[in-house]
Amino acid sequence: MSETNSFVVRDDRRPVNLRGFAISDSRDCDITVADLSYGGCQIHCADALNAGEVVELRVLKRGSVQAEIRWSDEGRAGAQFLG
Repeated sequence: MSETNSFVVRDDRRPVNLRGFAISDSRDCDITVADLSYGGCQIHCADALNAGEVVELRVLKRGSVQAEIRWSDEGRAGAQFLG
């Protein structure tokens, strides 16, 4: 009998401390990017971000990227980069 293991492969994450903004039609809030991978990041934000919300993440002196908020909990959120 064989077992099938199912798991999600995640990109390597790197701890960072980058300041920036999350911007959409309905918000403009300060963020700190806490960890970063090629596919996404974890951000800290005083505003409540909503799962499924699409925002532009602008990191000071680094550029910007569109991202979808995948989860949010107590001032933290996970974002998946789009495009």
